[in-house]
Amino acid sequence: MFKTIAFATLITASCGAHAVTTWTFSYTGFQDANTGVFDTSRALQGSFSGHDINGDGYVKKDEITSFFVNGMDYLGCAGNSNDFYQCGTEAFQYQLGGALDFSAGERGSDPEGSFRSGHYYISGDQEFDYSFTPFSSSYNAYLWTDQTEFAIGKGIVLDAPVLTVPEPGTWAMLATGLLLVTGAARRRKTAAVRR
Repeated sequence: MFKTIAFATLITASCGAHAVTTWTFSYTGFQDANTGVFDTSRALQGSFSGHDINGDGYVKKDEITSFFVNGMDYLGCAGNSNDFYQCGTEAFQYQLGGALDFSAGERGSDPEGSFRSGHYYISGDQEFDYSFTPFSSSYNAYLWTDQTEFAIGKGIVLDAPVLTVPEPGTWAMLATGLLLVTGAARRRKTAAVRR
């Protein structure tokens, strides 16, 4: 009985939270492809979580657990893809302390192909969206330039909930409960021996 309780306690203690690094990034300042004007206020923001599993100095697509751009999870959305809607991250690589390269987006159409739309991000190149219908079409693009500013920062996020530390009263109740269970087990053992 004691071995079982000790084993359970050790297993519980070893199930600590697994730390995952989350990076937040932003790009600020893009050239509007339709007007040719550089917009200093236009920003693209995102985050990704993961770590450099193989220690090569890069965090790659297979080493991340989430990838958000402007609020959309382009890693998690891939499960929603079907014949008429595709979403996902085509490429991803972050050199630790350096450049972030990615290509992600979504597109959709009706079964006949009369209505189509999409939104893509290709870092270092452009962000673009399009919409085509039988009655109208639109295409917008924002281009990276030498003036586009990149910023990235990181923090540690716990992948599992943090175990709380019980109040002293909780410890007393736990000890009392364990004593009662131990006493009941001994009583049964003694009663079984007397028969």
